Order: sequence, then structure tokens, then C-alpha cells
Amino acid sequence: MKWATFFAGCALFAPMVAGAMQTELTPRQSVDIPVCMKQCEDVGSSTCFQQFGQGKITCECRAALDSSAAQACLQKSCKPKDIFTTLNAVASACNEPLRDKGTSYRTICIVFFTLASIAVVGRFATHFTVGRTNLLDNANIGLGYLLNVVLFACCMKMSYLGLGRDMWTLEDDTITTTLLYFWVSEYVYFGSIGLIKTSFLIFFLQIFPLKSFRRIVWICITVNLTATFACAIAAVFVCSPITFAWTQWDGEHQGKCVSNNDLAFAHAGIGIVMDFITLALPISQIWNLHMSSKKKIGVLLMFSVGAFVTIVSILRLRSLVHFAKTQNMTWDYLEASLWSVIETEVGLICACMPSIRLGLARLFPKILGSSVNSNSKQTGANNSHGNTLGTNWSVNGIGVTTSVRVSHAMRPQTNDHASFVQLVEIDADQKSAKSNKSDDAK
Repeated sequence: MKWATFFAGCALFAPMVAGAMQTELTPRQSVDIPVCMKQCEDVGSSTCFQQFGQGKITCECRAALDSSAAQACLQKSCKPKDIFTTLNAVASACNEPLRDKGTSYRTICIVFFTLASIAVVGRFATHFTVGRTNLLDNANIGLGYLLNVVLFACCMKMSYLGLGRDMWTLEDDTITTTLLYFWVSEYVYFGSIGLIKTSFLIFFLQIFPLKSFRRIVWICITVNLTATFACAIAAVFVCSPITFAWTQWDGEHQGKCVSNNDLAFAHAGIGIVMDFITLALPISQIWNLHMSSKKKIGVLLMFSVGAFVTIVSILRLRSLVHFAKTQNMTWDYLEASLWSVIETEVGLICACMPSIRLGLARLFPKILGSSVNSNSKQTGANNSHGNTLGTNWSVNGIGVTTSVRVSHAMRPQTNDHASFVQLVEIDADQKSAKSNKSDDAK
């Protein structure tokens, strides 16, 4: 529940995502009217377009430019650069302030990245201290975090270049460079979030020994990694040539692209479906344990920390609606980018929580009510269905040790407070497997 409070606090940053438009703004410089605008001087009844033909512009042109006829004329007569120059001139004539969400964007990214980094450091520190090593798990989280560092660096660079500002306020080279970094960040995001979500499934492999269940988990891991790889490759080759992904905006380069929006929605949809499957996986295993329904629910809540990632994924899906329709990319891409960063950081924090809980329980056993100890223990009634489960922590009578077996009692235990769900890491090596078989035979 302490973690629920923590994430509730993090949720306070959500309004900043939606309200980041209120920032300090600086004045805009005037720009000459493009020659192509002369072709639109007969559009509509406003004298605004006649002023275009004379190289003049006033603030009254704002309403005229918003008309469908004017926009159609602009699209037909002018290239994107000329359209941006016109919009810039109108904004200057109206003394409109520059919109800039870069500062709020950076603040949120830094906060979540810092929290995720602390969680990862705490995770590896705990594993090193207690001697808990799982090469697959550590390599997966380590690589996911490294990709997350690259994602964070790209986002910081974009925010200083032009992400969160209107395209018509930026230099041409700045727009191109910003979109290049966005393309890189999209590719890195696919890889990072895929590995982070895989870590939850690897965690189940360390806990639940039932072969049929483990096969299902491995299938989910395969599907998740395959989808991650496919989306990452698709993101790289979404345009031909590849450079067209960040140069097509100016209308001066030749190339073609498949729908980047379809890719974004497909990846988000697959990710959310896999999230729900991951959340549902441990239910059958935990519900068969001999303990009260109240404690079963408590353990399930313990395993449902990944729901925070699912919630953020759904919120990110909403931001893709603007991503799909925008013609003002440097402004509207910010929200999708921000939710992508938050999703990866929250995912890392959730993936590290069991290890962090173990480390805190060892440091503050009285405060956390832990029964953690370094010696092996065994509780419950022995029978032919002894199972080994993994993590190393306990709360509210749910005990966890570093090398414990869970025995499913043939009859309900009378003292519920004395029962334990012992969650212990299962070693993948041959010796450990033989040792477990020997214990079951006894």
C-alpha cells in the first residue's frame, strides 16, 4: 500500500502534462510575406488576402486564414515552409506570444527518470547484497534501462531544440533535427518498454514452478519480444528512404512512408493486451494456495503493480489521437513523447519494486513488519504437492524467505497467521532442479 501512495503522489504530475501550455513566452520577430500568397488574394471577401498580394499583413488575417477556403489555397499554392512563414507573420502582426512547453516537459521527464534510476540502483544493490543473481533477469532489466537512458537523452535534446513549440516559430534545420531525434526516440521506446514488460514475465518464472504455467509464461515472453522486435524494425523502415521520416515535412524531398500512425496504434494496442494478460497470469496460481481469501487478495494486489504501467499505456493511447492528425508536429508530438517517457519510467519502477521491498525489509524490519532472514525456513504441511515460490519479503503474515518451499496442505491450516506464502527464486541450473525433485520425494 505504501507503493500505492507513492504512485498517487506521482499522479500529481499528470495535470502538468495537460496544463503545460502555461509557460513564460517570448515575442516573435516579423517575417516577409511569401510570394506564393499572392495567388490567394482573391479567396474570400476579406481584404486580408489582397494585402498578401501587396506584401502586407494585419491581425485581421487571423480569422481569414482559419477559413477552409484559405487553408485549401495555402495547401495548393504554397510549400510548407511558405505556409509556416505566413503563419509566423500573422502571429507577429497579432503580437501572439510564443507557445513553449519545453520547460514543463523537461521537469516531468527529469523527475520520473530520477525515480526510475533510483529504483534500478536499489534493485541491483539489493541483489548484490543478498547474493541473488539471475542472469536473464539482470541482463533484461539492465538493457531496458540503458535504452531508457538513450530515450531520456533524446527527449532532453528535443526539448531544447523545438519540441513543444509551434513549427512556424522554428528554423528549418531545427525542425528537421527535432524530428530526427523524435524518430530515434520512437525506435528506442519500442525496445525499452518491450524489455521492461518482459521483466514482469521473467519474475513469474522465478516464482511459479508449475510446468504448464511456465510454458504459458514463455509463450507470452516470445510473443512480447517478437512484437517488440517487429515494431522496432517497422519504426526504422517506416519511410523509404529512411531519412524521409524526418525530412518529408518540408515537401521538398522525394520518398514514401507507410502510416506511422497505424504503427503507433498497433504497438499501443498489442502492449495493452499483453499488459492485461500479464496481470491475469498469477491469479490461478495464487488462488490455489491454502490461505484465506483476504490474504490471497493481498498477494494478488502485490503482483498487480504492473497495473500502473497499463494505466499509463492507456493514457498514452489517448495522446496518439493528436499524434495521428497533427500538421504541427513539434507541438503535438510532445504529449505522445511525454507519456512514452512516463510509461517506461513507471515500468522500470514497478519491475524493481519486489527487490526494493526486500532491501527495505532488511534495512527496516520493524517498520515494514518483515520476517525476512537469511536462513532457510520451511512451513506448512508437507505433502506430495510441495512447490517453491520466489521473492523474499513478507507483510501481514505473508512470509517470504530466501530459500523456502511452499507446501500445499491437504487440509486447511487452523492458524492463518502462522501460514506463509514463501516466494523463493527458482534456480534454473541442473543441480537445483535435482535438489527440488529430491525434496519432493521425501
